[in-house]
Amino acid sequence: MESLATVFGRRVRALREGRGWTQEQLAKTAGLGPKHVGVIERGEKTSSFEAVEKLAKALDVEYYELFIPQTRRTTAITGELNKMLQEQGRIDLSRIEEFLKSLRAALRKLDRYGSA
Repeated sequence: MESLATVFGRRVRALREGRGWTQEQLAKTAGLGPKHVGVIERGEKTSSFEAVEKLAKALDVEYYELFIPQTRRTTAITGELNKMLQEQGRIDLSRIEEFLKSLRAALRKLDRYGSA
């Protein structure tokens, strides 16, 4: 089983790369040092609650999302979604948000049926 620091670091890296950011860009946005971001992404250092909060805010995700294991499949899906959203500049962001809320609700419903 991978350590929490490794899972966390991989997830931070995947979210950063999904946005097309460098470690330096994430560090600047989060108010952290670039070396700090590097050691976090490599799983060499655990993060303080303050760093977790800063990274979540910079990456525009909920705190818990930083602890979800990143797999090749989720990386591929995330990358494809980001690419499609960047290419589809003509779609109103509020409609995308509405769609994602509906998708989340549908996934929760499937999860309930799958675990029953």
